[in-house]
Amino acid sequence: MRRTLIHRKGFARGIAVTTAAVALAGVLGPVTAYAAPAAPAPEAQAQAPTPAPPAAGSLGAKPKSLAPAVPQEAPDAKATALAESSDVEKVKAVREIEVGEATDEWLMLTDKNFVFKVYDKINADKFPLTKAEAYRVYRIVVDHSDAPDATAFIRTGVFDFAGRDRIAYADRQEEARLAREARQKAAAWVGITADAAMIDGTDQNFVYQVWRRSTGPKVKAGAGDAWGGDATAWKTFITTTIYSLHLEDQRDAIEKAKQEDAEKARILAAKLAKKNAAAVLAVTAPDAWTDLSDDNFIRQLLTTQELAQPRHVEILNAANAALRSTDPAVWKAFIDTGIYDADKRDAAREKAAREEADRQKVREIKAKAEQSRLRPRLVAAANAALAGTPADVTKFLGEGQYNTLEQALMTTTPTVKGWFVRSDGGDAWITPGTPSATAGEGKLGAATWKVVSGLADPACFSFESSGHVGSYLRQQDMRVKLHASDGSDQFKNDATWCPKAGLTGSGVTLESKALPGRFLRHINGSLWAANDSGANWWDGNLDVYKADATWNVVDPDPNITTPIMLRWYNDDAFRSFVGNPKAGEVVDGPVRFREFANATTYWSQATGAKYVWGPILEKYKASLGYKARLPIDDSWGTPNKPGAFQHFENGLSIYWSQSTGAHMVYGAIRDHWQKLGWENSYLGFPTTDESPAGTLRRSTFQFGNIDHDPANGGRTWDYRV
Repeated sequence: MRRTLIHRKGFARGIAVTTAAVALAGVLGPVTAYAAPAAPAPEAQAQAPTPAPPAAGSLGAKPKSLAPAVPQEAPDAKATALAESSDVEKVKAVREIEVGEATDEWLMLTDKNFVFKVYDKINADKFPLTKAEAYRVYRIVVDHSDAPDATAFIRTGVFDFAGRDRIAYADRQEEARLAREARQKAAAWVGITADAAMIDGTDQNFVYQVWRRSTGPKVKAGAGDAWGGDATAWKTFITTTIYSLHLEDQRDAIEKAKQEDAEKARILAAKLAKKNAAAVLAVTAPDAWTDLSDDNFIRQLLTTQELAQPRHVEILNAANAALRSTDPAVWKAFIDTGIYDADKRDAAREKAAREEADRQKVREIKAKAEQSRLRPRLVAAANAALAGTPADVTKFLGEGQYNTLEQALMTTTPTVKGWFVRSDGGDAWITPGTPSATAGEGKLGAATWKVVSGLADPACFSFESSGHVGSYLRQQDMRVKLHASDGSDQFKNDATWCPKAGLTGSGVTLESKALPGRFLRHINGSLWAANDSGANWWDGNLDVYKADATWNVVDPDPNITTPIMLRWYNDDAFRSFVGNPKAGEVVDGPVRFREFANATTYWSQATGAKYVWGPILEKYKASLGYKARLPIDDSWGTPNKPGAFQHFENGLSIYWSQSTGAHMVYGAIRDHWQKLGWENSYLGFPTTDESPAGTLRRSTFQFGNIDHDPANGGRTWDYRV
């Protein structure tokens, strides 16, 4: 048989028809019975046909190697058992958390009790994350005495979390500075000379002190209300409410003075305006200042230390601009409104500078992650933060950058794509996993790696098992294994890998720090630190060496790669045509199937993975589909006429054209039509499924019929109509 595939280049033209058959009694029986399949539903018949895709061209390149057998792994539990930390490691951990030197009181402790002592002694204000992690780890070890978490915490975890805490502490210090400034400014606004306890204390204490010391009745009442509220109420009072309430108190005082003497009210309003203007700088203006003329008051402000600070540059510029004028109205306008407008500009500029500094940190993290080629999830998280709000940026810096370090490593070698680096202890392998006989999809397990800074070189990386804390991928005698860290320099070197551009031009290649010039490479399913020298058997097979030593970094916790998805990964033409999966894989007895964007793919052990497309798929489903017969090849495009066809088990074919629709041909009629030349014969495409015609069986075509007489020797003939 000669046929052209319905999709693009890369599929074989020959079809090996399997002898396997799936019969459904009463619907599709053996070919000699010629039982008519169920007719398609009327709505399927009436549906507008889908144009056939163009036929494919020449054959694609044959793969240079076959996929190896799925390795039979034998995890070594002892390989991931961590030995207790050394005194040197404990000394370093104690120094890291800033609690003094490690005395015998520390060094004599077991790792479990050492971690509890970290929790007990560490400064919770400066190291809250480290304290919380120490408690979490301690609880794990209490419940699981053989868990290696305590030792891993001493070796690496304490340094990771203490580093995060130091960054967060610097941020909290900045927040505390801004909070102190806000309290200082609020106190000056209401004319309270605040002491250190009031400024450096809590927001709630500040509100209480305002209530106790304020002379303005509305400010006092507002402080009392806020003090009984929560943290948000206290902060809102300090940054917003106190200002509006104080202005109301001032207006009441001015209105009261106006009732006695208008001039007295005007003078009071001018004095209060100057006090308010000074309070913008967190300065409590003495009465002598408020008696000055407007221009001299501005000059007095220019002598303050506060206005010399860079964060008040907009107020400084506005004050100097006002004094360059000889118009008293300009001086007054600065005091009444200009200083407030300039203060808003200063606040906006300072806020923008802080936000830009944070965004720059994210950009730097992103650039390093991109350069590493090993942290695509971190890159994606950084991009999302940069596209988001300042709160998104803050969350990324505090949490997101640490929560996206896990990845999986997938092969790139043709025929072996869809295999992942995996180990549960001891030797490391690549494997697609073994699919369940009952579940469509399942997790591979032991194939997720936390990409951390290199144990021996922070410019490189190490791969920590997500299931075995403290265990890393390392080379040992060039074989790559998952072993627990013993903290030695040799182990750190062995477990450090330096990323390079993929040898195939994409992906990433990982050079061993311990063995420069040797790269993480799979061969026959096993993993080695290899090169292309041919010196060892794992340094050979050079036609696929570059691909074997090139990896795609993908999302963690990958699924087992089923036979359908193995074809999707490894058959470029297939993947290009069917598109991406749009539903999960389904298992029904010995059959697996999955919907893709442009077709549905079916698999059995006998037939392999074959897709069914468009109108042919509709006809197939309407005739009980895989429950009757499975496809033995893909949907192909007819070579000389616009149309498509597909062959199924037990001698069934479905042919389609735009004008005739999709119809089934099988048994003796199909055999006779094949001898005539299929759709290239004078008959053209079928226009109906096979159906009874008196005692005969008949299929109608565009330009004639084929009849079969099962009762009289099985005679079959064609004729024009």
